[in-house]
Amino acid sequence: MFKGFDCFKGDDTISLAGSIREAVAKFIAVNYTASRLVIHFYKDIGKKELQPIMQTLHTLGLNIPVIVVTINKTESKELLGFDTADAGNLMPYSGTIIKVGWTKYLLFNNTRYESTSKPAQKEYHFPVKIALSCTVDGMLDDMNLVEQLIDQVYQFSRMYWKSTNQQSLPVTIKYPEMVAEIYPYFQHDKLPDFGKENLWFL
Repeated sequence: MFKGFDCFKGDDTISLAGSIREAVAKFIAVNYTASRLVIHFYKDIGKKELQPIMQTLHTLGLNIPVIVVTINKTESKELLGFDTADAGNLMPYSGTIIKVGWTKYLLFNNTRYESTSKPAQKEYHFPVKIALSCTVDGMLDDMNLVEQLIDQVYQFSRMYWKSTNQQSLPVTIKYPEMVAEIYPYFQHDKLPDFGKENLWFL
C-alpha cells in the first residue's frame, strides 16, 4: 500500500533520517510497535550514512535492527543461472533465489511462473543482484528472514503501475530513480505536501 514519499539531495542524510523518523512515528501510532526497519537502497550504505538513522530510532526509543537491502540497478551479467532440468528453456523459474556470497544473492525475476510459461524475448531479464546487511550480528543467518526480505523485493517488482510489462527491479528502486531524474529541474529544494502523497511522476 502506497503511503507517501519524499526526496532529498544525495548527501542530505539528516533530512533522510528526519523523513524516516516521521514514517516510523506514523507506523508506531497505528501498529504500536515495530520489530525492524528495512531500507531498500541502490548502493551500499556505510556506517556514517546509517548513523543519523540509528540516532533517530534511539530518539524514538526504538532499539530495533536496521536491515539494508542493497538492490543493484545493473542486472547481473557476470553471474547467471540456468534451469538444466528444462533444456528447451533454461530460464530459472521466476522467484528463484541463488546464494552467491555470504549475504549476496541473485533473484530471477521474469515471467516464467510455471513449466508451460512461454516468456517473450523482452521478458528474459538478467537476474537482480541483492546484498543484505544488518546492524545486529547474526540476524541474517536466519534463512526464513532472508527469504522474507528477498520475497519482499520480488513482490515490489509487481507493483509497477506505469506499464503492464514485467519489471525486474522493485518499485522501491524504480520509482526513486524516476523521481531523481526529474528532481534536479525543480525550482525548490523540497516537495510540496501534495506532491508527497501521489504518484505524479508516473
